[in-house]
Amino acid sequence: LEQDGRSAEIRDFVDQTKMGTASSSLRRRSPYTTTFVYQLVRLLKREWEILMGSKAAIVFKLVYNALFAVIVGTLFLRLPSTSEGAFIRGGLMFFSLMFNSLEAQVEIPKAIAGREVVYKHKSFAMYHPAALSLAQTVVGIPFMVLQIILFSSILYFATGLGRTAGQFFLFALYLFTVCLCLTSFFRLVGHVSPNINFAYTLSGVCLLSVILFVGYFIPPQSMPPYFKWIFWINPLSYGFKALMCNEFRNLEMPCTGLNLIPSGPGFTDIANQVCTLQGAVPGQSFVRGRDYLSVGYQIRVEDQWKNFAAVLCFWLLYVLAIAVTMEYVEFGNTGYMINVFKRRRPLVALVTSDDDLASKEGERFGVIPESGPTDARIVSGTTFTWSDISYTVPVKGGERQLLTGMSGFLKPGTMTALMGSSGAGKTTLLDALSQ
Repeated sequence: LEQDGRSAEIRDFVDQTKMGTASSSLRRRSPYTTTFVYQLVRLLKREWEILMGSKAAIVFKLVYNALFAVIVGTLFLRLPSTSEGAFIRGGLMFFSLMFNSLEAQVEIPKAIAGREVVYKHKSFAMYHPAALSLAQTVVGIPFMVLQIILFSSILYFATGLGRTAGQFFLFALYLFTVCLCLTSFFRLVGHVSPNINFAYTLSGVCLLSVILFVGYFIPPQSMPPYFKWIFWINPLSYGFKALMCNEFRNLEMPCTGLNLIPSGPGFTDIANQVCTLQGAVPGQSFVRGRDYLSVGYQIRVEDQWKNFAAVLCFWLLYVLAIAVTMEYVEFGNTGYMINVFKRRRPLVALVTSDDDLASKEGERFGVIPESGPTDARIVSGTTFTWSDISYTVPVKGGERQLLTGMSGFLKPGTMTALMGSSGAGKTTLLDALSQ
């Protein structure tokens, strides 16, 4: 190419196919012919069409969430606002968090099942796998919003949580953010796992850890010091703290029943009584919600938005990790085949009249006339030929002729393109030749 002076011409042609290198900032050595943004827009459209193609699954999931919200709402129906309902409210926060988060485990088989297709598309330089990961994340957001709003609307008002508009929308916002975070987490687990068995094992260990150290079953002050780091890197713990702050920050729970000691006949003076609920003040007949959180769970109401920001940061970290993993990590060449060719090349260019060896090579691999190869070349096996091939397949009521009298040959040492309109029989001919 350098001798013919065509290298610059070919480079200009490649640049023009890359949507204009100067304007699109594509690297000259990049195998992709479109920009990352262009790929992302097209992939967003494709992923949305894929999502809309499974409307039955979407409807089923929404109905499933609604029914579960009704069942749980009846179990926690009209929670008491007294000291007897304090721990139960925390349980409701924990269940709401876990139910929507555990549903995200379906991302694991999806990530592994679609891996081979992504590898194949990447080998053809169709799009960046990182662009696909971002498209999948964005497309899933609208459905997740609908799912959380439906679940929250039923559960929140059936259980009698804080009856203000701000508390309801913050409850839904925190659930949505945690669900978004856990969806990306399980998707990341799928992409870093070599197979489905390893993925489920890893997700099981991680899930057990985040549930135990979310801060509900084991309060932070009771956690073993050598395991407390799990609490600090657990996105569910920050989501749980944000939900608890939203519910208890303005709550005042009157002490009733056995929570007030000493109790019984003759014990009527509150100045000589105390509530057994954590955060109670002697001589006070109620417990403030923020005091209950501070003493019982080491949760500061002032950190409510910090906890929300922490969940968002975890989500962004997982999204970035997924993009990097899909772009650079591959578990074997399972998505495409590698063709290995014989190293020896035809010596057509070396044929001269005074070189006996080259003359023999020229006779063997020389230029084949348009009329076809000679009988000697066919017999020696240096040319792949076929003649008068016909192919019929049985159909209902008889047979159908797919190929009729097909003949041809392939020159050795060359690449031959088989071209034709859709339905012309290209694949059928290749299938017939392979047999």
